[in-house]
Amino acid sequence: MTESIASLREQLIELHQRVDNAEIFQSLYQRVGELVEKVPSQKRTSYEPPADDQRYLKNEMSVIKQQMLEKEPLDQVQKKSLFYHLASVDRVARECSRQAINDLLGHEMVSADEIAHWTDYVLQDDILYAHVLEPKNQAVFMRASAVNMLHSFLMADRFGYFFLTEEKLQEVINKVALLVLLEKDTRGFIGRRGWAHMFFELTNIFMEMTERTDLLRGDHIFMMTVLVERYRRLRTPLEMGEQNEIAEYLVCLLKRHRLYQDYFLMELKDWRAWLKQQSDVDNEGDWHLFFNYQRLMTALLVDKDLPPKVMAEIIEQEI
Repeated sequence: MTESIASLREQLIELHQRVDNAEIFQSLYQRVGELVEKVPSQKRTSYEPPADDQRYLKNEMSVIKQQMLEKEPLDQVQKKSLFYHLASVDRVARECSRQAINDLLGHEMVSADEIAHWTDYVLQDDILYAHVLEPKNQAVFMRASAVNMLHSFLMADRFGYFFLTEEKLQEVINKVALLVLLEKDTRGFIGRRGWAHMFFELTNIFMEMTERTDLLRGDHIFMMTVLVERYRRLRTPLEMGEQNEIAEYLVCLLKRHRLYQDYFLMELKDWRAWLKQQSDVDNEGDWHLFFNYQRLMTALLVDKDLPPKVMAEIIEQEI
């Protein structure tokens, strides 16, 4: 982890702790927004994804599928290969690995301790944040797979594996929140390489968190704030369903308590004022700030479960 990322992580964790302790509230979105604007860029460096995808699919994966069909346990070498190929740029290799790991979870062919180990694996900095500060690159597939698998592990914990401690859950929140803060790659389906869809995958994590009963309201305010503040500053388009997913997450949270509604409306008011200050709209990135905002507002308005208070405010300001 670079020094700049480490510094942002420390500041973000501190904000999370302070909102949980009710030390800050109204100023949270401003403080998080300042961190988003501090995210640096780095020059492209070399990245080497798995180079044996065809051999893996032809030899290893065929054996793995047969063993799982017969409910025969996989050995550690096979499991390591599954995780290694989560980073593949080959869509089939990557998706087969994801599916096999999910099947292991669904068929209860792994232990809680093993899932805890897998969670630690995908949370590693050199996987979760791989090349995230650099121009668009193929490491996005590794980041997306890590987040996708983390979502599966969180669901597995909720549905019966029960491997997450309170401390580990907070670590997951902080690590994913940092990735949201750093992530700028808004690509959805990338040519023949398949889905990256980072902001779809990241929102799924936060949506899963709304199902948990062991989190504070401060935790949810923190996660919502990080997502909204990163979203509003994206200078490339999100146009492959991400707005619908983000809107669904926001509505799920907003309808739970008036506190979330009041906070979101406060943040939304600041967002609109901020957009009005962007007077020199003379490049593509500037326009994406506006159109990403409009697409999200539209996605919120068409959701029948959007709280009336929030709907009325959006309609008054936008229509």
